[in-house]
Amino acid sequence: MTKKLNFYQESFDSKLIEEEFSFYLKEKLNFSDKDIFIHNDRLLTKVEENLIEDFFKQKKEGIPLDYILNSTKFYDSDFYVDSRVLIPRPETELLVDYVVKNFKDTMKVLDAGTGSGCIGISIALKKLNFEVYGSDFSKNALDVALINKSKLNVGNFFLVNANWLSCFKNESFDLILSNPPYIAENDLHLDNLIHEPKIALTSSEAGLSDIKKIIQESSKILKEGGVLIIEHGYNQEDQVKNLLKDNYFLDIFNIKDYQGLPRITYGILDK
Repeated sequence: MTKKLNFYQESFDSKLIEEEFSFYLKEKLNFSDKDIFIHNDRLLTKVEENLIEDFFKQKKEGIPLDYILNSTKFYDSDFYVDSRVLIPRPETELLVDYVVKNFKDTMKVLDAGTGSGCIGISIALKKLNFEVYGSDFSKNALDVALINKSKLNVGNFFLVNANWLSCFKNESFDLILSNPPYIAENDLHLDNLIHEPKIALTSSEAGLSDIKKIIQESSKILKEGGVLIIEHGYNQEDQVKNLLKDNYFLDIFNIKDYQGLPRITYGILDK
């Protein structure tokens, strides 16, 4: 005999697990609020019980809900995600939002280190006159981005297998965006991120190695007057600004995240 839903609901040890479980039931099993909170004393089917057992098994292992569901919400769209790519964070939506609201002309855009494709695809969906490219050296990540390109039916987003910007011609883009790895390799916060690809999180030189590479290469492949917008750690603002200045970028300013911390930096190329 199978269990009842309230058997599992009585085992919660945190409010977060309770909320995630309810969300999982709605997304994975199409349960309604009535199913969850009123009719929770009915016997589950074997399929339902197996899916619920799987949820608790994965949560016990610390797997994020986005990976369990293979889905995450980002800038009005549902993206497929799995352990091959980073789960997009809310603050990265600020980068997308800035572009959507402030750039109107037809542009050729590069999302460098596209991962799941969430940045490039979100912009391509909102800006149909943009020609958007997503580059990544990880073929596994590009496979996930391709799933999202197909799922969301994006015709103006194109994928390229490249190590950052190395394969592109000089002066070929109007706008480059990137959310690169920027966490230092010895950062203690990594202990809470063990299920996400480390290669998408960490960078050498105190987290600045990939940022340096992107800024240096952007100064070559951006057109004169082109724009680079890059996400970084809250404590890397000064280093990023100095790197931009050293590579012929002007009009540099910072966009703060939801906590008021410097998270995204903008610069215009002026050689």
